[in-house]
Amino acid sequence: MKHLIVIILSIVPLLLSAKGASDTRLVVITIDGLRWQEVFEGAEETLLADSKQTRDSELYRQTYWRSTPEERRQLLMPFVWNTIAKQGTLIGNRNLNSIMQLANKTNISYPGYSEMMTGMVDDAIKGNDPVNNPHRNVLEAANADARYRGSVVMYGSWKSTRFAIHNEQAGIPASVSYEKPIAKKPSPRIKLAERMLEGMPHYWRSEHFDAFTYAFALETLLSDHPKVMWISFGDCDEWAHARKYDLYLDAARGTDAFIRDIYEACEADKFYRGKTVYLITCDHGRGFGNEWSSHGSSTKGSEATWVMLLGKGIEAKGETSECGPYYTKQIAATIASILGIDFTPDDGAKQQPIGM
Repeated sequence: MKHLIVIILSIVPLLLSAKGASDTRLVVITIDGLRWQEVFEGAEETLLADSKQTRDSELYRQTYWRSTPEERRQLLMPFVWNTIAKQGTLIGNRNLNSIMQLANKTNISYPGYSEMMTGMVDDAIKGNDPVNNPHRNVLEAANADARYRGSVVMYGSWKSTRFAIHNEQAGIPASVSYEKPIAKKPSPRIKLAERMLEGMPHYWRSEHFDAFTYAFALETLLSDHPKVMWISFGDCDEWAHARKYDLYLDAARGTDAFIRDIYEACEADKFYRGKTVYLITCDHGRGFGNEWSSHGSSTKGSEATWVMLLGKGIEAKGETSECGPYYTKQIAATIASILGIDFTPDDGAKQQPIGM
């Protein structure tokens, strides 16, 4: 009889946990190539002063420069520092020895997204081409779970993101680059954004501006109410590669505003309010100083990543210190833990969730 009681007592917390997880919603937001330096320190003075990389140095200095990192980062990403830093958890400020980094050695986008979603490193994955990922990913596992089946979707600015999760095999509706939005109940606003995208010049061949990703994702959240959505932004990486530090900063601030809008819209909607976790991270870092625009295996510092967590069940730890190293491959385990699903990467090595 005692053994039966012990078994029952051990099962009850699991059942309660599963019930809570079934009512959880998750919004994963990735910001391609946004350095930890700007997230945690704000604008870099030498880059602001470089007329080749910042068009109007005086204007941008007035806009983004202050004497302390705390003031600068507040100007650049006010939602992160007014809301996430007070109500959630931030990992990745290397000045505080809060360490997060890639496990793969390429330090480029597709392998970063693959590591993030599959929970493992495949050394054969080393390029950015839009080819289907051979490995099972955590969003696929979520979509296979009865609690989330048919309620997992993704939007991305860059073409290759949906291939990183092999969305067709995974059964996950996805729209990237210049593809049509996937909302089942398209609102007039999403139809307007679609028409605007059709009329926009294709400034980047395989990527549209983040404003469209934002519009499509936000409207789909409000109209279709998916339980799990991955939103992948890309402007920061594109402007960095172009060595346009001014537009890189503008893109970071714009993305912060997009994240604020998504958060506020969800928390005003009874389907999401109080039930949603927001996980925000990046696929790779960038170099230091004059190499700030570069990343890759030969660029020191571009392995450095970061993560933020906000919402249901997330402890308000704020900006963390003396922790890690954590790895981007642990994001998949973190997603699995949030959703209460079982996920084992194809290499058989389960990772520990981050900061939970």
